[in-house]
Order: sequence, then structure tokens, then C-alpha cells
Amino acid sequence: MTAEPAAQGQAPAGPLRRLMARGLVRAGMVTYLFSGVTMVAYLVSGVVSARALGPDGRGITAALTMVIQLAAFVFSMGASRSLSYFIARRREDGPSLLTTWTLMLIPLTAVAIGVTELLLPTIFSTDGERAIEVGRWFAFTIVLGVGLELIYGLLLGVQDFVFFNVVRLAQPAAIAATFAVLWWQDSLTVESALIGSTAATGVTLVVGMARALRRIGIGPLDTRMGLSTLWYGVRGQGQAVASNVTARLDVAILPAFVVTASVGLYSVATNVSLIVYHLSNIFAGVVVAAVAAHPGRARVKVIGSLWGALVLSGLLALFLGLFARPILGLVYGDSFRDAADSLVLLLPGAVLFAGSSILAAGIYAAGRPFTATIAQVAGTVVTVVGLLLFVSSGGITAAALVSTASYATVFVATLVLYKRVSETPWRSFLPTPSTVRAALR
Repeated sequence: MTAEPAAQGQAPAGPLRRLMARGLVRAGMVTYLFSGVTMVAYLVSGVVSARALGPDGRGITAALTMVIQLAAFVFSMGASRSLSYFIARRREDGPSLLTTWTLMLIPLTAVAIGVTELLLPTIFSTDGERAIEVGRWFAFTIVLGVGLELIYGLLLGVQDFVFFNVVRLAQPAAIAATFAVLWWQDSLTVESALIGSTAATGVTLVVGMARALRRIGIGPLDTRMGLSTLWYGVRGQGQAVASNVTARLDVAILPAFVVTASVGLYSVATNVSLIVYHLSNIFAGVVVAAVAAHPGRARVKVIGSLWGALVLSGLLALFLGLFARPILGLVYGDSFRDAADSLVLLLPGAVLFAGSSILAAGIYAAGRPFTATIAQVAGTVVTVVGLLLFVSSGGITAAALVSTASYATVFVATLVLYKRVSETPWRSFLPTPSTVRAALR
């Protein structure tokens, strides 16, 4: 039997066109594009704060921001991934889930603020009262971080990938613009920088919630569904928490061991290296929702996304590694060139960490969130033990080596666990002609 001619005389679609026609590929392109611009916004705010505040002020600002973000991730109880998974599977449950999760997160946020307030004197034991006093009021902004996690899950669940990316971009873009204006007016201090970032995050939260309410609506409280989805989030929360612990705990712990100037240098190296990871981690949220909505091609979607993430991350890391010192000097100023050594040490692990985020998304989408947590716990153990053993004597160089070791541990563990959960043979992970053809079908 001969093949039918193409409709209306058009040539059959080629592999590239078929690939571009896939929803996940389009969503991935949008996500990476927006993520790239988002990273530029973070870079601008980081450069402005570094130049205006110097290593000491930059160290306090970065450490406080990391502590607040980490607390928000911990106490959001996996809201983003849980909501994206369940709403993608059953769109009609969205209104009840929005109402129920909003109410559940209120007491959790209050606990997060209280715990953070108690820990501030320990975290900033080497910086005197200034960082602690500023941190006392800044801790209340945890409510904004928790709210953003809620919104991300709602938007991903309804497959509103474009607006999800708009919200992800709006916050850092507004912060960068605020910092630039304050710097131009010679008014950028640690306090004004934190106030500006709080205001920008608040506006983003309001806009995102308005969109979620329009797309989903408000439904009745459903305690049983809330507890079920909360349990899913709790089981998988270790993956979100531990990945952020692995990425951010070094910056949060360093003030207890080294001076803030060293923290400022290391925070710059960490922020630049994590550009490699964040691009893929944001896309991982899209992968969860896309695979949950269309489980029939789960393996192809996850493995294809994995290779795409590794290639893009590897190329970016290579560029950053080759030009680390001149880039840091040009962007952040000559006083931050010494962060290049830490950056080079962090980059190989950051590439693997990026790949692990895609594999973890595949595990989440298979309904096995606790399994995804196991790999991250292994990385957390390496991070905590390594930092406690080596940072006091090795400083930021030891912190960079520990983080890279932790990233590699997470990748290997996640790869093995995804293979078991999905029952994928090892050969399917290789980019052979047959796997490429499967992705293009």
C-alpha cells in the first residue's frame, strides 16, 4: 500500500516540525526563554546590590533572602508540585483545592515565621545585632513566598504555562527595577533592598492570585481531598526542601563560620552556578504537569527532557567556567573576581543537579513523591555533614566542593530511582537512533 499524499499538496512534516508541534516542547521553549530572562533579572539585581552594598552588605542581604526562601519552601508542604499534579489529573477539583490549600497554608506559614525568628540569632551569630534586627521584620515576608508556591501549583495544574512563566519573571524583574532606581537615587541599603524586594513580591502575588482565581475559581472546602493532597505534598516535600537545602544551605550556614565578606563572594559564585540548575528546575514543574495530564508518553517525555536539560546546562556551564573571572569582574566588579574559583568548582555539580530535577519530576508524575525525596535526602546528608566537617577549616572552597559532591549524589540516586519506578531499561537512557525516533513520533 502506498502512502497517502500530503493534504492539499503540502509536504509531510519533517522531524523538526513534528518535534516543535509537541506541547511539551513548546512549553519547554517558552519556559527556557522566560527562565533565561528571569536569570538576567536576578543577575541585574545581584550586580546592583553587590556594587552598591559591597561584599558585607551583599552578604547580609543574600543570607537573609536565602533563609526566608528556604523557610517558605519547607512550610509550603509541597503545594506547587501537589496542586500541579492533582489539578492536571482532575481539572474539576481545582476550585476546592484552591480554597482548601489556602486555608491549610495559613497556620503553616505562622509556624514558619516563628521558627525563623527563633533561629536568627544562631544563623547570624558572627554579624552582631544588625542582621538579626533586620531579619526580625523580614521574616514576615515568608507569607509571600508560601503564597507564590500556591500560585505556581495552580497555574501549572491548569496548564497555563505562559502565565506561570510570566509570574516567575515578574518578581525578579520588579526587584531588579526597584534596585536600579534605588541605586540611581543613591538610596540602596540593606534595609531598602529588602523592602523593595518585599514590595515587588507582594505585587506579583496579587497578580498571580487574580489569574488563578479567574482560571480556576473558588470552591467548597474539602477536608478529605485536602488531607489526601497534603499527604502527597508532604511525602514529596523532601525533594523540594532538600533540593533547596542542597542549593542554598551553604549560603545560609556560612555566616556562622566565616565573615560576611566571604559570604558575599560565595553567594555570587552560588547564584551564577545555580543559573545552570534553575533553568531546568523551573522546566521540571512543567514536566510534572505535562506528564500527569498525558501519562501514556511519560517515559519519552521525561528522558527527552533529561537530555535536553543536560545539553543546555552543559553548554552554559562550559561558557561560565571558561570565562568565570572576567565575567565576574565585568559584571560584579573587581572585588568579586575571587569568587571565580568557587564558581568553577560548583559548575560540574550544577549540571548534574539540573538533570536530577527532570528525573525527579518524572518520579513525581508517576505518583511516587516520597521516592523522589529519598534521593534528595542523600544529597542533604552530604551537604550538612560536609559543611559541618570542612567549612570551618576550608572556608568557601570547601563549601563549593561539598556542594558539588552533593549535587552528584542527588543525580546518581535520582537516576537509579527513576529507572526503578518507571521500569525503564538502562539502554533507554542513551540517545540512540531508536530513542530519538520515539521522541519524534
